[in-house]
Amino acid sequence: MPSTHLLPDDHDHPVHQHPPQPKPRISAWTVTKTPRSASAARLLQHEYPEPYVREATAADLDEISAFSARAFHHDPEMNWFGGLRFKADSTEAEEAQSLKNLGTFLDMVHRSVLIVGGRINVVALPQGAAGPEKLVAYCAWVPPNKVVEGTLTTVRARGHRILSKWGLGFVWRATAVFKPRIATIVKKSLKSKGFGTTDHFRIEITATDPDYQGRGFSTLLMKDGIAVSDASKPITLEATTAHSRDIYAHQGFELIETLKLGAGDVDVNGYKVTDKQKAVGFDVYVMARWPSSRIPAATRASGGQ
Repeated sequence: MPSTHLLPDDHDHPVHQHPPQPKPRISAWTVTKTPRSASAARLLQHEYPEPYVREATAADLDEISAFSARAFHHDPEMNWFGGLRFKADSTEAEEAQSLKNLGTFLDMVHRSVLIVGGRINVVALPQGAAGPEKLVAYCAWVPPNKVVEGTLTTVRARGHRILSKWGLGFVWRATAVFKPRIATIVKKSLKSKGFGTTDHFRIEITATDPDYQGRGFSTLLMKDGIAVSDASKPITLEATTAHSRDIYAHQGFELIETLKLGAGDVDVNGYKVTDKQKAVGFDVYVMARWPSSRIPAATRASGGQ
């Protein structure tokens, strides 16, 4: 199963919160009402139509998977999961198929999150006369004591579709290598802080459409999630780049451990290689944000930045 892949924005630009209206619930996650921050309140001053945040429904998954595939195209961890080899002269058709396969994998991830009672929040851009809203960013949260791994969950999430593309090697890498190693690191850290080994929120995956990065959308989604969970539970995630690691460090996340994956088999970009000198593997940064009561007051006051 997948990891958390983080592609945050560099700048926190204003985003409008859409006026409250009834929305279908797609999970059993009870969201606690929490006061908005001063920065979030300032967002309300912008007139509609502006980008707004809402909870995704199953009807949104195709659109989310399409833009997230573009965001994660050539991501080291995705390349490794898929057992891919770099091809400098790939055709448009090959690139399109690669994106389609990745989108299929991500769709399985998103469905798995919803199946176990998780929540996917999206940033939507109203299109006005041009048509319906456009989804440009999302963040998928798994609640405490839940995991997306499991044969039944994978079957219900239509996991067979990616198996026919990435093969059984993908299953081994995801379930026998990646998840056990991540779980060991996270459980050890949680236990050292006095928490149960599954008593944490997990950001399973988050991304912004490449055409809309740098506008603060991922930052807003993260702030909303922290507002819900930060008072009582840790939040865990993995970052696949040093850039995203550093951004989340500014948001109050602590680096637990740097995990090396694929050494002896893939290069720093996650592609399979035959030259063992290049088969150095790639880094995954396992991180956690501890509840507000365990974060120094100065850090809380600055929003972790």
